[in-house]
Amino acid sequence: MADKYSKSNLEYVRSIAEQKFELVKGTWTDLGRWVIPHRMRYMLNQPEGQRVNHHIVDGTHLLAHRSFVAGFLEGNTSSTRPWFRHIHPDQDVNGASENRFWLDLLTRRVLSALSSSNFYNAAGQFYYDYGAVNTGCHVIDELETRLHFHTLVPGSYYIINNALNEAEILVRKFTLNVKALVDAYGVKNKSGTYQWDNFSPNVKTLYDRSDYTEKIEVVSITMKNENFDINQPIGGKNRQWCTHTYESCGGDSANSPYRDYWGATSYDSDGIDNKFLKVSYSQRKPFIVGKSDSSDNFEYGENGPSLMAIHAIKSLNKKAISKDVAIEKMLAPTVQGPASLKKSYITTQANRFIPIDATSMAQGGLKNVYEINPAVVALTSDVQDLRQMVDKFYFADFLLFLSMNPKTRTATETQAIINEQQLVIGPNLQSLNWSYNVPIIDFVTDYIIEKDPYLPAPPEALQGEWLRVEMISTFAQAQRAADLPQINQYVDMLQRVGQLDPSVFQKANLDRLCDLYEDRLFLPAGLNRDQGDVDAMREKIQQQAQRQQMLTEALPSVAGAVKDLRQVQQ
Repeated sequence: MADKYSKSNLEYVRSIAEQKFELVKGTWTDLGRWVIPHRMRYMLNQPEGQRVNHHIVDGTHLLAHRSFVAGFLEGNTSSTRPWFRHIHPDQDVNGASENRFWLDLLTRRVLSALSSSNFYNAAGQFYYDYGAVNTGCHVIDELETRLHFHTLVPGSYYIINNALNEAEILVRKFTLNVKALVDAYGVKNKSGTYQWDNFSPNVKTLYDRSDYTEKIEVVSITMKNENFDINQPIGGKNRQWCTHTYESCGGDSANSPYRDYWGATSYDSDGIDNKFLKVSYSQRKPFIVGKSDSSDNFEYGENGPSLMAIHAIKSLNKKAISKDVAIEKMLAPTVQGPASLKKSYITTQANRFIPIDATSMAQGGLKNVYEINPAVVALTSDVQDLRQMVDKFYFADFLLFLSMNPKTRTATETQAIINEQQLVIGPNLQSLNWSYNVPIIDFVTDYIIEKDPYLPAPPEALQGEWLRVEMISTFAQAQRAADLPQINQYVDMLQRVGQLDPSVFQKANLDRLCDLYEDRLFLPAGLNRDQGDVDAMREKIQQQAQRQQMLTEALPSVAGAVKDLRQVQQ
């Protein structure tokens, strides 16, 4: 099994992943240049900090994309309100109070771990990539006291899926300067000097001559550890996932540049093929790949707002340039006239006189070279249609509904329109739930259960049981509560008819109504009592009422007996 993780085999895996990425590289480059140019420097080989948006004139799509990111941050993974909860698949087990309280406690601990990490900052970067190229990726580091999320730049990573269309191999490429590379992966001796066994001779030479700014490309490949034995204690190298990090050879490992780079002619003889900057093992999959819908086990998302809007984006940009050119020619037109005017004094300043002699007047005087028909109304209408189309592709019309519409609607009308628009976002949200939301929550939940010493043991009914994640974000509530308007209409009908005939309330199951609202609105545990407790309370109240009724019925006979007793005593 050791040979499977040699550099030569890992380089082969890398080449396969890069070949698959070539299918989307051209599309990503085109989309990224227009939507996220600041995150395309790796694919376009541009220096850091260089301005890369010179070609963008109309920024409608940039505003819509920013609204998309902000809307998904608040509507899908909100940092200000719970956006998921843990439940047991069995409703009877999940409905018990002690189980619900422990599950809610687990949810709060997971939310706290996400808040103490940089997740919500990294999630914003993920949504920028997801909205642009339909795919985003996090790498998760488990630090001593918290988690840290790295959002990888598009083009710096490649993916290989398993049979379930889930990312199982992640290949990363990144660059570090020589000093950062040695600081990150160097191991010091007791004397304080670095061991250079895991570095190439090139790095040692650069470091020794203090050429610290030279860039070195590094490759990191994460995959399942085939040496993992579930029957052995988990720890050390016996973990489910392994990551091998090494200096890039700059090409296929079978070619000479790889050998020349390391200063060896044989991998096995000098052990060069098995030297890595770092080899690490983890129990949890240390990366998350979120993507939109894809078919045929394809590794990357195939559908998204930028892909659908790219033609409208380019058309808007073209019309903005044409409009600027037309307006410029209208404000400062090029004129033509008789040659005799060349010798006369001509000025273009306002309120100035241009002398034209009779001969020039007979020849038509000064005329514009270009007869421009601005068609301002038609152009404005066309641009407005394109902008509305772009907003719809990015769901900006839904996310910015209240700010984009006059406040002349009633609250009921506004809520009905918002609920209707939220349903449109459903397909995109389902892809996120499967590939992004649930994997992140599962990762952090497993981390909390293992690391949190203050989390109490679960109730007996939950021990050894599988838990399920249920999304309760703003978007999820809109999807789940789609039938609440009909339920509210039914309740209003009951109230009106009940005033005429109170017996109609016997038809309604109010306990079921409370359960429906708890399910649709994701109410916290303890707000609704357990059905068993409710039945016991009702039985107790009924018994008390029966005893009171019996006492009331017995009072006249007791009073008569007391009266007769007094008469006998007298």
